[in-house]
Amino acid sequence: MNRCYNIAVAAAMSAIFAGCFSLTRVETDLYTITHRDTTIRETVRNVPGERDNGTIYPSTRGVEITRNYIRRDSTVERYYPAFLRYGGIETAGFLAPGTSSTGAANGLFGLYDLLSAKPTDESKIFGAYMYRLIPYEVQLRAFDDAPGWTLGTAAYERFILQRDSSAVIASDESLTGVLPIYVRKRFFLHERPPYVMVVPFLGISIFPSQYVNLGATLDVGSYGGFNLRAYLGYVAGTTLTLIDTNNAGNQDVRFPYFGFGVSALDFVNRAEELFIEWKDHDHSAIEVSALNIDLVYSTSQNVGSLLRDYPAIPNTAPRRFDSATSFPSGVILRLATAHFPLPIADGNFFIGTSLFNFLGLSHEEISYGFLPIRAGYRLNLIAPDLALEPFAELTYHPSTALHIGARASLKIYDWARMSVTAGYVNGSANDNVTDKVKELRTGTDYSTVYLGVGLGLGDVFHTAEEVRKR
Repeated sequence: MNRCYNIAVAAAMSAIFAGCFSLTRVETDLYTITHRDTTIRETVRNVPGERDNGTIYPSTRGVEITRNYIRRDSTVERYYPAFLRYGGIETAGFLAPGTSSTGAANGLFGLYDLLSAKPTDESKIFGAYMYRLIPYEVQLRAFDDAPGWTLGTAAYERFILQRDSSAVIASDESLTGVLPIYVRKRFFLHERPPYVMVVPFLGISIFPSQYVNLGATLDVGSYGGFNLRAYLGYVAGTTLTLIDTNNAGNQDVRFPYFGFGVSALDFVNRAEELFIEWKDHDHSAIEVSALNIDLVYSTSQNVGSLLRDYPAIPNTAPRRFDSATSFPSGVILRLATAHFPLPIADGNFFIGTSLFNFLGLSHEEISYGFLPIRAGYRLNLIAPDLALEPFAELTYHPSTALHIGARASLKIYDWARMSVTAGYVNGSANDNVTDKVKELRTGTDYSTVYLGVGLGLGDVFHTAEEVRKR
């Protein structure tokens, strides 16, 4: 699929440039410590025998004074955030003029039809969309250090106004930027998390497209790395190439836009927070995870393994099996997850979501969706190293699935956890999904019980007490 290929290329480029963006600023303090010690020792030696008190004798008291000086150097390292914004994935869907009734779009937030190989010909409300990977902002030391100014970039961003859903994206329908330069000004409406701010911006891209992006956003976040944004702007530019296979010559792309977006793993600091050590920063979520992968065993009979029996040719009929499925029969994948404590009971009840959720329990038991709703309870057996979480999760678009289960997780590193999961999934067929992503055989309803083992990367737990101290 052309769209999935573009996603893979963007992810690879982001991984290359991610190492260039600093997360932490280290300050080293050198101290010279001096210990001064004075010891006074007094001794009294009485002369044996009787003494005549009227006779003056030499003193029998002795005093010894010893002074010691010890000097040593001590080095202390302090760790501070080095960014005003460090993000993972930002997406948006735009109402943009100029698209026909057959124009492609990915709906609200630019997400819900992201994996569609060929969007339907229905009339679209959101006719354009934008994707941005690893946005990064630092303090702009200009205008006499005026507060709120930031200088930023991103590993990759793309604006798309696709007018014909039956064709690949042409050069007159998209603008792509690698490391574009942005200047932003923040006006805070609410100065405690979740922040609310109006952010005018000006962006310029040189490669591979040349464009100017001018506008403003209304930001609400960052809360567990999630942000909601409203966009208003205008983008105009072109892509200069030596050979243009889709058009006789290079063509301009320009359109005003208004829409809504969401970003995950996207953390925002105020300028004052750059001088607060990492260990003293507040937390708003009891769990933030970049990627969770579970290898699972489906107890359903006569279904093939998603990992081993995936069809080599798209659109071929699914294979049938006469024996029970072997382990692993599939995989559960969650991308960019955050769980937020509810202000009830002991604070361990939570509600959360993920940017993307994939339930591929076997070759024929597949559901996936964006921004599912997840609720559960955290039972800290050894806080925060060992925890048990019963949960319920609803995936609603483009697939529909109810997922109930329990997860036991163990911390193996500061940002990694191992887990054991057991659960039940009831998934419903979705014709749109079947038509759009034919490589995934999702045309049947299913229900199954599964067991799984997994690994969470970038998976950080906080206790309810740590969050409540805010």
